[in-house]
Amino acid sequence: MRTRVALALGSAVCLVAVSAFTQQFPLRQQTPPLVRGPVQIEKVKDGLYVIRGPFVPCGARGCRPGRVDDGIIREPGDVALRVTPAGLILVDDKYEENVADVLARVRAVSPLPIRYLLNTHHHGDHTGGNVTLRDMGVDVIAHKNIRENFIRTKQPGAPNITFADQSAVYLGGVEVQLFYFGRGHTNGDTVIYFPDLKTVHTGDLIIDGMPVIDYAGGGSAVAFIKTLDNLLQLDFDTMIPGHGRVMRKDDVRAYKVRFEEMNRRMATIVRHHTPVEQAQAALKLEELGWANSVSTSTWAAEFRSYYDEIAAATR
Repeated sequence: MRTRVALALGSAVCLVAVSAFTQQFPLRQQTPPLVRGPVQIEKVKDGLYVIRGPFVPCGARGCRPGRVDDGIIREPGDVALRVTPAGLILVDDKYEENVADVLARVRAVSPLPIRYLLNTHHHGDHTGGNVTLRDMGVDVIAHKNIRENFIRTKQPGAPNITFADQSAVYLGGVEVQLFYFGRGHTNGDTVIYFPDLKTVHTGDLIIDGMPVIDYAGGGSAVAFIKTLDNLLQLDFDTMIPGHGRVMRKDDVRAYKVRFEEMNRRMATIVRHHTPVEQAQAALKLEELGWANSVSTSTWAAEFRSYYDEIAAATR
């Protein structure tokens, strides 16, 4: 009897603690709208820069045929530049047509050669420039699943060096670590960690909008939460997301809280046998700040797979 009481009290304490933790963060993500403009570079910390843009309507490649202008400005993936005395380390490289602009911004910071290119995942808005960098003699390093996804989708510019769980590059006295913490946006999401600067580049594990799960690329909304837990074990205070403004560690914590809330709501919807056609509206994404974000339309295209994954997890 005493054991049951102790367990009940322990459970109550845990629930209170979880509730208190959740209440630290606003449920609704506040994302400032983007404004049209060219590729730009900004300093994050000494020796570390982020390259963003171009900022265009319709989609990350602009208003191409078949894309409707929904009034939201978007951008291809954020690129990180780490400067060392012995050369440069680049994280991602946007679409192929953006590479010249990216390299111009790099040259404005340093004339030193690019020694390594690190890929966060295989999507073309982050890796479309791999061919150009490979032709320049740059080694491209990525998780083994990223290379497999390149081969599977017949993308050019596959990484020529791979790792399984953890790796690192050392250049000019600077260490940059690469971690695979599990499935999330895809099955190859890699976190790039700059330990001396306490900064991470998360790729599309975190974006300034709602999370997107690429099911064809091995992503998982359920595994995503554990992957974010693993990410939060790193000692960092600053984060470069896959898309969007530079953020803080608390932004990752808040993102995880919202994601967990979305999954909880989806599980409830499934248990109530809500038809898939009505389920998306029932999620009330506007309460999370995700109803009309830069990534909502991409997420919506995968909604059936999301519904099915949560349904399978709640059986």
